[in-house]
Amino acid sequence: MDVNLYVLEALSRDRLAELRAGAAAHGLARAAVPLRRRLRSGVGRALIRLGTWALGSGHGSLARHTS
Repeated sequence: MDVNLYVLEALSRDRLAELRAGAAAHGLARAAVPLRRRLRSGVGRALIRLGTWALGSGHGSLARHTS
């Protein structure tokens, strides 16, 4: 089977343009999230990590990681 390099290049160019547009949209959406929400999320994660650390390794069933 012969690969048409022109068609392959055109498909690659189109896909790359779609990915770049999606990345730009994601960047705009990320910039639209208020700083307060990002701060609250970061503090929440830090508190969860602190609580998991405080439980120690002896309480593995209580400090079960979901990720």
